[in-house]
Amino acid sequence: MAVVIRAARRHELRALEDIENVSDEIFRRVSMPWVLTMTPADLDLLERARRAGCLWVAASAANRPVGFALLRTLDGLAWLHQLSVLPRYSGRGIGGALLEQACAKARQERHDGVFLSTYLGVRWNAPFYARRGFHIVPLARYSAAMRLERAHERQLGHPIWRRCIMRRDLGPGPIP
Repeated sequence: MAVVIRAARRHELRALEDIENVSDEIFRRVSMPWVLTMTPADLDLLERARRAGCLWVAASAANRPVGFALLRTLDGLAWLHQLSVLPRYSGRGIGGALLEQACAKARQERHDGVFLSTYLGVRWNAPFYARRGFHIVPLARYSAAMRLERAHERQLGHPIWRRCIMRRDLGPGPIP
């Protein structure tokens, strides 16, 4: 099944919350049920990202969102805030295509890297990103913004010892 990566539309924002909730169900399989109790990206954040051109969907042949990526700026850093794909569409390159769209936008905005925070030891998290050029940022190299992000994640209920911050260098390259 072919999908198209495109800018999210305002009327799709509630569907993106649903996609995030449904895609989080996979965490039951790895004994991480607390992820299911966390609230998805809120509508205000999604709308701000949409208006800024930093929210994309993977649309099915029926033009319905089956995944999305949200890029934001955190203390001057490009940050992949969310990447979610419905489980029945996983393994088709959709997450990778959404990720590349976010990285292209970051490069276009002249960022030299993209950051994200994710779970270690879960194959569709840190290992997925590592295969796509991300590397773990050592704790000693965290900026103040990264430390604040970790504190915020702790408040949300994430077990910090299972998480890491990763960075992908964008380096010089063509700017789309």
